[in-house]
Amino acid sequence: MKQITAVTGQAGTGKTTWLMEKANELAPALLTAEHHSMLAITRMHGSRRRVQTKLRKCCPSIPGVVSTIDGFALSIVNRWRTALGYTRPICAVDGDVDFVNRAFGTNADFARVLRAAIQLLESPTVKRVISESFPLILIDEFQDCWGPLLDFVKALAECSTLLLAADDFQMLNSEVLGCPAIEWVESLTFEGRARIETLDTCHRTSNTAILHAAECIRTNRKSDDKTVSVVSCPNPKMAAWKIVDALLLKFYMKDWYGNCAIIFPSKDNYIRNVMDSCSAYAQKYNRPPLTFHKEISHAQHVQLVLKDIGFEDKRAQCIYTCDTSNPTGHQVIEGVRKQIKLRGLSDVTEEIVVSYAERIVHHHRSYSPKEGKRVIVTVHGAKNREFDNVIVLWPYRVREELKKRLLYNAITRARKHCMVLLQLKEKEAKSDSAISLLGPLEPFKDDSKRKKQGAKVQK
Repeated sequence: MKQITAVTGQAGTGKTTWLMEKANELAPALLTAEHHSMLAITRMHGSRRRVQTKLRKCCPSIPGVVSTIDGFALSIVNRWRTALGYTRPICAVDGDVDFVNRAFGTNADFARVLRAAIQLLESPTVKRVISESFPLILIDEFQDCWGPLLDFVKALAECSTLLLAADDFQMLNSEVLGCPAIEWVESLTFEGRARIETLDTCHRTSNTAILHAAECIRTNRKSDDKTVSVVSCPNPKMAAWKIVDALLLKFYMKDWYGNCAIIFPSKDNYIRNVMDSCSAYAQKYNRPPLTFHKEISHAQHVQLVLKDIGFEDKRAQCIYTCDTSNPTGHQVIEGVRKQIKLRGLSDVTEEIVVSYAERIVHHHRSYSPKEGKRVIVTVHGAKNREFDNVIVLWPYRVREELKKRLLYNAITRARKHCMVLLQLKEKEAKSDSAISLLGPLEPFKDDSKRKKQGAKVQK
């Protein structure tokens, strides 16, 4: 096993920056040949984009390749697929799929692709090629690795020097207890095969309320004083008023400027009712409507594209008749038409249309910029990102330990301001194990005392 160096620390302490500094320190000694490169990999595409941006800024002289862990594993499997007995290109897909032939190649789920890559890395030839190509491997958000992902990283540790960044409190998978990735590295430190450094200073924000709230949640210590604003809003109209006041009216919250994220539970109609009420308030005060981009899942995105091209009734003939102005839908139509022509197909099947839509949507979501001035996103979607202002809609109905991690990750996305709006009455809020750590609730202030000012605004 080669050298492993890891850094840990709370959100915003500069773990990714530390990785870049360490890479600059180690690269001259490790990347000595013309064909040597540094490999930077992450679990999700969001963190991959962030690492790619950081590398351009902090390590411009280091030759490198940036990918997701799944993407790099897939590249290994495709490069040596004949050794596994496959001739057609292999595509990684969601679900439980065991290497079956489909329209555009052989499909397999991500876990099976990872296991196939691990099997290939047992070969001395494959191990030597990876070691010679990438003597230095950098992995950000390492806490997200568990199961086959962690086994794949362990296999890479036999090939190359690893630099890892992780925070066990940002492990948000409900299926996993603890943090297997950190536990593995800690076990290696006892054997003298790994070294861990810890960062303590937060650079993301200087807002004492946000810092204090984060500390209380991490240490499971209840605050006697107020931290971030926590307001009981059991009625969607109450939550909408707080949002409109912060972002449009500024009666009570006057300095909420910059971009903003509303972070909400993934399965909840409350957000829809809140946004409808926001529109009503904006109209009441003669202000422009609040526009937010709501980020959706991959499956939902695919369904929207299929609906846009007229495929909701599963009739593949829409490829011949549809003419959409949506760029993603247009790519799907043109791509399928090209495949029909190249392959000399006499008919279009449902499988071809859906497969091509999934490929185009995956590429669009992975490599197109996501950031907007205002977004609506889940905690998992907000991971690895920063916003000037964050509004958290609570609660998340999950097990207690995960609940604290979700609230911590939501609050620590904020640079300037954070507000937690509870879909609970005050008595119910006091029994919430995560919210109760944040200190006393803030009294709700509506526009009843501002009617005169509201009338002036309307004039």
